[in-house]
Amino acid sequence: MKVKYNNPDFRPENYDLHNIDRMAMEFVEDNLKVLDVGCATGFMGEYLIKKKKCQVYGVEERGAEADIASKKLTGIIVGDIENEKTIIDIKKKTNNKLFDAILATSVIEHLKFPEKFLLNARQLLKTHAKIIVTTPNIAHWSTRIELLKGNFDYEDYGIMDRTHLHFFTPKTFKNLFIKSGYKIINYSIDDVGGGYPKISQFLSRFFPSLFTYQMLIIAQKK
Repeated sequence: MKVKYNNPDFRPENYDLHNIDRMAMEFVEDNLKVLDVGCATGFMGEYLIKKKKCQVYGVEERGAEADIASKKLTGIIVGDIENEKTIIDIKKKTNNKLFDAILATSVIEHLKFPEKFLLNARQLLKTHAKIIVTTPNIAHWSTRIELLKGNFDYEDYGIMDRTHLHFFTPKTFKNLFIKSGYKIINYSIDDVGGGYPKISQFLSRFFPSLFTYQMLIIAQKK
């Protein structure tokens, strides 16, 4: 099986301050027990282990990527996060000990039932733990221009990744968490992705939805 998501030179501190992956990493404190959902080859989790002394367990359904991640992370669970059996396997792997944080970067748009995932995540989190989720913004100017031209073409990567099952705007992304019983404690945007970073960053002050390339929400269960 071909490995799709891999970044062996992952160094978020070298990225722009508004880069979505850099922001996600910065919101994970030192010495936490983290569940990395859709961990791919484990490059983010490996960074958290080496730089922040975290324990990181990964969940990945793609076998080739899970094999690579298993050599980097504290533990790996091969399975679909939407499957109840995977939730059971996570609990067994960690001896029913809850997590300080759940990390799900560029994952929720690939799920059949995102709300079910958020509901299941609640039972894996400590009382004041947080879930960190990122996703692209379908209302970005680039997709709006394509729609005006009559195009809705899928691609291998990006907002229009052909494996995306759901598309979110800032409003629908926030509502998803509220409906799932979470309190949003932080909402941040990546306004430098998608081309023309300096222009986009300036215009996002006035038209945030239009110039938000990706979104990040940190939430706690109520």
